[in-house]
Amino acid sequence: MADAVPPVSTTAYFDASGKNKRSTAYNQLLHALNLSTASDLRDALGDMYSKWIDYRNDASNWKPDTTQRQLFNQFANRYLDPVVKNAGDQVFALAESEPLTIALNNFVNTSFYQEFKDSAGDPVSLPKYSGTVDAAKAAINGGGGPVTIDYNSATADTSSNGTTVHGSASGFYSIFSGGASVDFQSLNELATSSNFSIKGTIGKYGTMTTQAAQWYDGSQVSRSYNAKNDYDVWDKNSNQGDWDSFFSENGSLARRVSQLLLVSDYDLTVTSSASYSKSDYQKISTEARFGVWPFFSGTAKATHEQKFTHNEDGSFSVRYKLDKGKTQIWGATIQSAPN
Repeated sequence: MADAVPPVSTTAYFDASGKNKRSTAYNQLLHALNLSTASDLRDALGDMYSKWIDYRNDASNWKPDTTQRQLFNQFANRYLDPVVKNAGDQVFALAESEPLTIALNNFVNTSFYQEFKDSAGDPVSLPKYSGTVDAAKAAINGGGGPVTIDYNSATADTSSNGTTVHGSASGFYSIFSGGASVDFQSLNELATSSNFSIKGTIGKYGTMTTQAAQWYDGSQVSRSYNAKNDYDVWDKNSNQGDWDSFFSENGSLARRVSQLLLVSDYDLTVTSSASYSKSDYQKISTEARFGVWPFFSGTAKATHEQKFTHNEDGSFSVRYKLDKGKTQIWGATIQSAPN
């Protein structure tokens, strides 16, 4: 989750499994910047400079632990005559100690990545962060709790009420979530017409810092952030992006997850005071696979138990229970670039 790019709005659904990854954007940023020897390399390669840029930007040419100089020589052995190759290699030799070169080399250093297996059993290499399972356990054990929750939208302050329950009516998000194939529009409107309550306890909670490992160099982000339209820093020929694509409001590095809010051992009941028919209840209890506001899950399978109840007065309740020893992520602290 730490490698996911957060959305602009605090009320947007944060799909941490989406395609927008901080590590991917950071790699593109590094390739959008100039080395101090960039002009020397252009002079050395001449008309072949643009072909080198295309080769370098093609991830299929990368191999684990391949340095920039090794990648260049891989390119040069295929496309350059010996004289041009030698001139280019000398430029890379001079740039080997530059911070940008070191950052590029560190990004492909396998010691800063961890191997996992996906749902199909295939190996997946992901960048390391400080937010490990052990760190999560330590955060929970050293955190707070227990706490009692007694929330009712009828008595909550207007700003809170307006951005939570009634947020659904203005399109911020849904009260009931069942995936793209399930239409809950009419039930969402029904739910937002009446009050909500949340009652119960949270046994433990804590926050966990999520710092990137050495594959990431924050100084390169700061350098580029503070150099808008400075083409001594930015490479106009990189085809990897510019200041706006990385740092504008919707930029791929405009925000990052700096902390995760963790919870454990909770027992909470959410009740909608609207009047639901038997068919309404049946639809919610069978098709709201991803949860009911505000406890949505990223998948239909979750670590908590949920139990739906159609109350005698027609209202609807769902009880969420997470056993002691299990941990969930409930939220994130977001920081803006260049922090």
